[in-house]
Amino acid sequence: ALPISEASFSGDKAWAGHEAFLFVLEDTETKKPVGTTGIVAHVGLRNPFYSYKLSTIVQASKDLGVYSNQRVLHMVNDYTGASEIGSLFLTRDYRRDGIGRFLSRARYLMIAEFPEYFSDIVISEIRGVQDAGGESPFYKNLAQHFFQMPFARADFINATQGGQFISDLMPKYPIYVNLLDARAQAVIGEPYAQSVPAKQMLEAEGFSYQGYVDIFDAGPTLQADRATIRTVRKSKKLPITAIQPTGNKPNSMVANSSLAHFRITLAAVETGVNSVVIDAETAAQLRVKIGDSVRVVEF
Repeated sequence: ALPISEASFSGDKAWAGHEAFLFVLEDTETKKPVGTTGIVAHVGLRNPFYSYKLSTIVQASKDLGVYSNQRVLHMVNDYTGASEIGSLFLTRDYRRDGIGRFLSRARYLMIAEFPEYFSDIVISEIRGVQDAGGESPFYKNLAQHFFQMPFARADFINATQGGQFISDLMPKYPIYVNLLDARAQAVIGEPYAQSVPAKQMLEAEGFSYQGYVDIFDAGPTLQADRATIRTVRKSKKLPITAIQPTGNKPNSMVANSSLAHFRITLAAVETGVNSVVIDAETAAQLRVKIGDSVRVVEF
């Protein structure tokens, strides 16, 4: 059997609804892979996908004159079926010049080109706060009591084997935030310092935090309606009317329309009302010709 990503890009019906698309960023001069990112078409369909939903319960006693707001964490499966973007990684020398932004936005161009593969809701889990030793204050104060293993081990099992063990071992009852250690309370919904730029890129695309956090480290989950994601909304599908030098135009992201041979590059293009002109190098990278359509969005 093909690896999941290869099977997904090939349109293998055995994976219908369960596709996972892995992107690899290539330096076209050195031909070396320098980054990765990915999209899971629908989470939680084969293995349960858990989140904590942060809400408020109001409790009052008229007799005693006591009124209190209590923050409560409920374990939920609300994002079952949502599309998830993640796995954004760049080798150190390429963390510059907007390369990370290009790689991040590449996922949205695919979502725009093949909306039938994805949910109306798109989510992204942001890594939560960790200390200098890689431990999560939230995990240490809560989940570790039930999983009886280090944070890194539990996180790895969840990533590679799914979340069934969460259902097996975690309490089903609401967790009152005030009962947690002050350090654990402080990190709920907060991103790890190194994940702040990724969170900001998501917010620039229209993603927002709706009170859902990760079961393990309490990092925020951001969500957006697929159709309102900035890159999706602003991209246009245009037929190629000529392949020739395009001059000194601003760079655009350009994607072909082939699932099996999906490619995205950054290039100067000339766009008309219903046409686009690209140069020969771009045509070769995308494996397209005059008459083919490409999806274009300003970079």
